[in-house]
Amino acid sequence: MTPSFYLETYGCSLNAADSDMIVGHLHQLGARRVERPEEADVVIVNTCGVKEPTEDKIVYRLSQLSHLPAALIVTGCLPKISLERVKYSVPDFAAIVGPQSIDTLGDIFRRVVEGERGIIHLESDTTSKLRFYEGPPNTVICTIPICEGCLGACTYCAVRLARSSLRSYTIDEILQVVRRVVHMGYREIRLTAQDAGAFGRDTGESLVTLLRTLDSIPGDHRFRLGMFNPDLVGDQLDELLDVMASPRFFKFFHIPLQSGSNRVLRLMGRRYMFEEWADIVRTIRARFPMATIATDIIVGFPGESARDFEDTLDAITRMRPQIVNISKYGDRPGTPAARSDNKVHTKTKKERSRTLSRIVERIVTEEHARWLGWRGDVLVTGEAPRGGMMARNQSYVPVIVHGNVPVGSLVEVKIVEAGRTHLVGHPRLST
Repeated sequence: MTPSFYLETYGCSLNAADSDMIVGHLHQLGARRVERPEEADVVIVNTCGVKEPTEDKIVYRLSQLSHLPAALIVTGCLPKISLERVKYSVPDFAAIVGPQSIDTLGDIFRRVVEGERGIIHLESDTTSKLRFYEGPPNTVICTIPICEGCLGACTYCAVRLARSSLRSYTIDEILQVVRRVVHMGYREIRLTAQDAGAFGRDTGESLVTLLRTLDSIPGDHRFRLGMFNPDLVGDQLDELLDVMASPRFFKFFHIPLQSGSNRVLRLMGRRYMFEEWADIVRTIRARFPMATIATDIIVGFPGESARDFEDTLDAITRMRPQIVNISKYGDRPGTPAARSDNKVHTKTKKERSRTLSRIVERIVTEEHARWLGWRGDVLVTGEAPRGGMMARNQSYVPVIVHGNVPVGSLVEVKIVEAGRTHLVGHPRLST
């Protein structure tokens, strides 16, 4: 009988890509994916461990799934960050597997189907898992990893403990996958990594060469480049922007700041100062004035003073990023920051988060208003949650389009409304 599996995924885009590779590998083995855990022989949960609230949510879900008759496999980052908690929440686990063990997962899946239990395998495979990549169903969006691991040593980050040091895929490997997904009809291709700027630093290749190679693939698809840290793009920024001037690249740049205070950045182990981050943003905007700048901020890092937080508010107010992902600091196992005796009170963290959120909402609303009256092509990617179709403009700003516009099409629109969360575009009527 063909074994069936159910898969749940938590966390970042890199985890989403890992799930696409898990599905591809199990399909190659002849397994069948089902839509409900109650229908499966094996339930697989691809976990995340970046934040404590996420960990709590996953642990609760694991305890729920453990009551099903299906065998339970836990994979992803959490086993390498909080192994004992995972084992405690699922005492009868079938297998616990690390995030870089997708090749080995095939053999483990077979052993689990045959009845084996209690398998723990956290070692990384030496082979490339990218060959198993299979795009997600029922969408024109896919996420392709270009590398994983990082070159940093941030004092708060547990993900680097799970993903380890940098491992880049080769340009040839990535090119083959991208050609395949373009042929299959995917139109928005997200190139993801823990730090895209680190790509090729371990293999002698470069991010610029990768993007230039991918730009040569014909078609109406668009690429969205993933997050890169400021310290690894300075020596290639001009070349990077030259390549990204191509219409195949969204003018979207995710550059984490984390704090506007240089003192806090040093405590975090970040390898740049605010001024370096700001110079990169200014260079991008000089080249692409309407580019979307996305960034990340951690509030309440151990030792963050009121003055440090004011520096962050000032940085965001002056530089006006259109997307700010705000996180309240929380301890993660095994990190130096978790051992600090200078913690910020929970109430203070909440107040700082609310203050920053109000400023960001105002900035985003004002930045979106700059698009009013703009005319241009948007890529339609699916149905919008509250009616109409979801699309993205050249800077990856969400645009709701009403009318008969097919998914995957490029549609010329005029922006007639602008709000905090999205724009509204009227499609150009054919004559």
